[in-house]
Amino acid sequence: MTRVTPEDVRRRHFGTAPFGHHGYHPGQVDAFCGRIADTIAGRDHLTTADIRLVEFDGPPFGHRGYNIEQVDEFLDRICMELEYLRRGHPLISTAREEDPLTHHDVLRVQFSAPPFGLSGYAAVEVGAFLDRLAATLAHDGPNGLTAEDVRGTAFHTASPGTAAYHREEVDAFLDLVAHQLAKTHS
Repeated sequence: MTRVTPEDVRRRHFGTAPFGHHGYHPGQVDAFCGRIADTIAGRDHLTTADIRLVEFDGPPFGHRGYNIEQVDEFLDRICMELEYLRRGHPLISTAREEDPLTHHDVLRVQFSAPPFGLSGYAAVEVGAFLDRLAATLAHDGPNGLTAEDVRGTAFHTASPGTAAYHREEVDAFLDLVAHQLAKTHS
C-alpha cells in the first residue's frame, strides 16, 4: 500500500451496494472519511480502534448505500496505514490499493511492539502464521489458508520478557488478508 494522504481519503469513492442489499449510509461514511483525512493531517485524533469499531446506519429510505465490503476493506487498509504512519513509514509499498498482497509482501511485513504497558501477541506465533500465509500466497494449493482460517486465527498473549507485536496492527492485517482470500477464492 502506498502512503495514504488526506486527499486520497477525501477522493475515495465507493460503489453502491448490490441490488437487494442496503449498504452503508453514504453521508455517514463520507463524514467519517473526512475525520480520517483530518486525523492523517493532524487535525483529528481517531485511533485504529475508533475506525475498527465504527458502525454506520443503512441508507435513507428508498436509496442504496455504499457497498459494505468496499468500505470495510478500505477501513482495514486505513487502520494498517495509520499504524505505520505513526511509526514513520508504510507497511508495504504496492503500486495501487487494489493490488493483492503477494508472498513477497508478507515476508516484508513488520509489526511494531505493543505500546508501553500493554500486552501484545506472541511474536513467534505471528511469525509462524506469516510463514504459512506466505506459502499459501506463493503456491495457492489445497493445503493453503482460507479466509475462514484467517478469521479464526487467535494468538496467545506474549509472556513477559518475550517478543510481542502490537495487537491492533496484527488484527488489521488479518482483516485485510481474510478479505483478500475471500475475494480470490469466491
